Amino acid sequence: MSRLSRIKFFVAVAACLAFSVLGNGDAYARKSVYRLILQDTTGKFSGISQEWLDDSLYMSLLELDDYTLFLMDSLEREYYLVLGSDLPDAKDIRKAQRANRKYSRDSAFKNTPRILDTYLIPDSLYYRRLLLWTHSQNTNKINLLKYDTTYNYNFNDLQIYRKDLNAVHLGVAGSPSMSFNYFKRENLKVAPFFEPYLAYSYTPETAVMYNVKTPYTELVYSGTTFSVRTKEEQNVRILTTMNITPALNVKLLYQKYGGAGMLTNENTANKNWDVGVDYLGKRYEVHFGFLGQTIVREENGGVKDIKMVRDTIIDKKVVPINLSSASNKLKRRTIFLTQSLAVPMNFFRKNRDSLRVGEGTVAYVGHSLEFSTYSKHYVDELTSAAERQYYQDINVISNKGSSDSISVRRFENKLFINLQPFSKDAILSTINAGIGYQLLGFYAFQPDYDVTVKNIDWKHNTYVYGGVEGKFRKYFSWDANAQYYLSGYYAGDLRAAANLQFSVFPFEDGINLRAHAETNTVTPHPFEQKLYYNHHQWDNEFRKSNETRFEATLDIPHWDLEASVGYSILTNRIYYDSLTFVRQAEAPVQVLSVYLQKNFKVWNFHFDNRILFQTSSNQDVLPLPKLAANLRYYIQFPVVKNVMTMQVGANALITSPFKFPGYCPDLGVFYNQNKEETHTNPYIDLFVNMQWKKASIFVKYENVAYGWPFKDYFSANRYIMTDRLLKFGIFWPFY
Repeated sequence: MSRLSRIKFFVAVAACLAFSVLGNGDAYARKSVYRLILQDTTGKFSGISQEWLDDSLYMSLLELDDYTLFLMDSLEREYYLVLGSDLPDAKDIRKAQRANRKYSRDSAFKNTPRILDTYLIPDSLYYRRLLLWTHSQNTNKINLLKYDTTYNYNFNDLQIYRKDLNAVHLGVAGSPSMSFNYFKRENLKVAPFFEPYLAYSYTPETAVMYNVKTPYTELVYSGTTFSVRTKEEQNVRILTTMNITPALNVKLLYQKYGGAGMLTNENTANKNWDVGVDYLGKRYEVHFGFLGQTIVREENGGVKDIKMVRDTIIDKKVVPINLSSASNKLKRRTIFLTQSLAVPMNFFRKNRDSLRVGEGTVAYVGHSLEFSTYSKHYVDELTSAAERQYYQDINVISNKGSSDSISVRRFENKLFINLQPFSKDAILSTINAGIGYQLLGFYAFQPDYDVTVKNIDWKHNTYVYGGVEGKFRKYFSWDANAQYYLSGYYAGDLRAAANLQFSVFPFEDGINLRAHAETNTVTPHPFEQKLYYNHHQWDNEFRKSNETRFEATLDIPHWDLEASVGYSILTNRIYYDSLTFVRQAEAPVQVLSVYLQKNFKVWNFHFDNRILFQTSSNQDVLPLPKLAANLRYYIQFPVVKNVMTMQVGANALITSPFKFPGYCPDLGVFYNQNKEETHTNPYIDLFVNMQWKKASIFVKYENVAYGWPFKDYFSANRYIMTDRLLKFGIFWPFY
């Protein structure tokens, strides 16, 4: 058979097999129809059976690049998956062979196959090169995440713009922030003074776990490399993870966000550490981790006179600020462990050995523990009457300066059981229940304390929780759960939630409709009830607050469309008023939020739109921007085919006139100022964004339209966003 005939024969066979593989729902087959090229080691075509090809797809251990090659141990044939329309030439084959030799230790070639075998994930994912997920401390259930290293994902180098279209923040990377979208705001019940920093850190339930077939490393950098040192911003992320065995993974993560800022005295360094170990065995599952976070931030209280920003063109470093010598230092340390064991309960089946672990009736018995410490230390020196007036001239302890410390210690222990009555795909697939004990220690100075002893107020809590869930194939899933505190400081607190999802599949990724309902009754935090700072003191008897919310989301990936609506009723809401003191609302507050994300494409022009509309029935209690948009418009084209793709365009942040919340440095919280409204002013970045093989690279010229139509570039009341600056970023994965 001639070479041309062999190629024609192969293309015909490959087309049939590719469509067959697509029908099996393999993860790789979801991207497009691949042409499959089969050769033996001499370069001659050799016929192959349908069964062998299907099995080999499941043995694919590498993510697809331009070409991916696999060596099969017994047949010693090379197996290619080819993207695009061109057949590989000799250079492409040599490139794939080199890659294969590099990864052969961790493949199904000669050595013991590094194949994951666990009840936690579908069989089709056992051979996926990289898996990542988060887990629940209540049940040890995992939530698989999508792995995205593309330039579209990495374009937003700061977490606040990945999690929401915009946010209230203090103008510096790593500084306190709060999402525009009320329904995307994160809460930390035990230590609310850490909530403004959650966007840049992890909790045990948001820490990402990994399982990889080969060692994986990420190097990420973004910053104003070419700016002067007094305005620099430097953000770094280093991740490395590897599997010791197919089931046992170790992860090390370090990331730092921060910079000098535009104003004087706002240097910020937000450092995070994440060490994780996870094990996904046939019957045993464990997640262990250490999370650390240290934030050191100089506090300037914002600009004294906003007219100095609006009406002048002077260097922002010489704009007068409210505090000349103040700083915050926050620390958080968390150790957590969540483990569970599967116990099959098919006692009455004649052939119990035929069932794999995770099938039939199974009980999962588990245990979870966490030990965390949170601390905040604020210091200042008030050198003038104007600085003392910034805090309404309230200086309870000293009129020269402050040194206020608060801390929380948390120890929590849980026992739980998850019962699978029938199967994991049944309409009633899981019933779970658990009991927990929580020991909380709060420290905040009080006048009657002995200054030589750190008086910690210990509070004990016990609670129970449970839930049910189920699904019907891929079309319908549901779950409901609740947690109730039986005794202790939080006695009577209740959280109950339910979720529904309906999916139909006129397209490959389907049309998905999700609904969420939740009610939450919470006892006020001890620091909201009683606090004794130099500039703030109160002794309250607040009632429990309650929130009932409803959310619905429509997701159509085929059309790049996501739309959601949220409605919430808040009773006895606790907030910080215009004088920075904690208050409790007398009347209920209602919130309505509508969010739309729609991406259009016309030829090579792309129009990515994220739009948010919100209303609050009481802006003094819960201020929200009525309209906000994040618009990214660009032209996309290949620079080198299958090697480099480039985007050139602009990204605009637009907000309707809004009384931005202020920030109180000593409390470390946002408060509701009601005096100064910021004009609507687009913040526009010009950018070049590139995908170079696996690496993502961007260059942004920020705030290119500075001064048009106004100079209102406030990210919070009296805090400003950056002027014109050149920013560079790179995301580079190695595996």
